[in-house]
Amino acid sequence: MSPGPRPDELAWIVPPPAPAPPPTPAEPVVASGDAALVPEVIYVEDDAALAELLEYGLRAHGYRFLAYRNGRDALRELLALDVRGTRPLLLLDVDLPALDGYSILGALERERPGIYRVVFTTVHGTE
Repeated sequence: MSPGPRPDELAWIVPPPAPAPPPTPAEPVVASGDAALVPEVIYVEDDAALAELLEYGLRAHGYRFLAYRNGRDALRELLALDVRGTRPLLLLDVDLPALDGYSILGALERERPGIYRVVFTTVHGTE
């Protein structure tokens, strides 16, 4: 009986496994903290019915989004949000509890100029 192949001969008998193929576009690779995780749209709306409608539309079209119901919470989070070089769209209600939309915009222009693209929203024709 022969002793079998030497260890250096095994490389010729059993090749190493092939490397995994790169991911296809349908399987994007997203590293933690990547800009791809930053919300594309942020809305601040206290009217429950309008907030539900906005959320439905954004979700139906596949947008990444954040939502806030009052101005003070929204401003605190918007100032702290790491947008990683992106420019999220901010849908900002004019008449909010705790802090109105105009005050939020003023603070953002002072503290984080040029970061957010802002569109004001309102359900009142006079605002």
